[in-house]
Amino acid sequence: MSRPLRILYTNAWYHVINRGASRVAIFHSNNDYKMFLDLLLQIHRRYRFEIHAYCLMPNHYHILVRTPLANLSRGMRHLDGLYTQYYNRKYKKDGALFRGRYKSVLVDAENYLLRLSRYIHLNPVKAGIVKHPIKYHWSSYQFYSKNATSPDWLYTKETLSYFGTKQQKNKYSLFIMEKTDHELENFYRKTKLLPILGSDVFNKQINEMYLTKQPPSKEIPHQKNVCTQPSMLHICKMVADYYHVFPETLQIVDRIKGNLPRTIAIYLAAQLSGEKFKSIADFFKNISYRSIPQVVYRINKLKSNTSSLANDIENLYKLI
Repeated sequence: MSRPLRILYTNAWYHVINRGASRVAIFHSNNDYKMFLDLLLQIHRRYRFEIHAYCLMPNHYHILVRTPLANLSRGMRHLDGLYTQYYNRKYKKDGALFRGRYKSVLVDAENYLLRLSRYIHLNPVKAGIVKHPIKYHWSSYQFYSKNATSPDWLYTKETLSYFGTKQQKNKYSLFIMEKTDHELENFYRKTKLLPILGSDVFNKQINEMYLTKQPPSKEIPHQKNVCTQPSMLHICKMVADYYHVFPETLQIVDRIKGNLPRTIAIYLAAQLSGEKFKSIADFFKNISYRSIPQVVYRINKLKSNTSSLANDIENLYKLI
């Protein structure tokens, strides 16, 4: 059976869903949910994903995302792959965790962004887990409905802008519980999920653009203002300047004293450049591509215990 076509273009919007194989639970503890949220931060930084809503259910997840770099497949491979590795290592399992490749629906944000956000946030209510979405901790609803500070990787302003400039969160909360959206309920109830959620005009536009193999149209919403990822050279320059060392020293392995700026540069290249691990290893020399994920894991672990290192990395993120 052929795989469904992935329609990719800059600043496209997607509703992404994946379930545990045979609907088994993919989250068993608070730490599992937290690990998945950490991975959302990773794909935001490494692949520039803009995550506008999420809901992590016990046996599946929902993400509403915009991709400035037309790289949905690469980011989702990172997300599902690393979470599966974490899960199998923790629970001593082997093999696939998810039912298959994630499902993605290309979204006509102009007409469906607000309603789709509501659909995602109401999942715990429809599943009978809670009576109101504010009671469910593992969704982005809490950042839309009360004065909680959103994480850096969660984008709430675009959706809340539909409610003017005053009392946005109060109005959103009222909207969420307003009524059942029968159109979306019927759309997602189908056995075979359609690849596009959009108006007739949007569907026609996408069909013409892809099925007739035309070059990308400037009329696609938000297709301008493409975001670019920093090069490894740029990352190294910023790290070298920050630590007051020469960029050339980031190529040196010091097995006795260590070379923290080099390790940080490798970590940031893995997180931000979008390059494959082999390319990163070739660039920095004297490191195997298999060691790159170990560097990322080690630095993430050190960050949680060393505030100065965490501050350094946050400062570098802002500079880069």
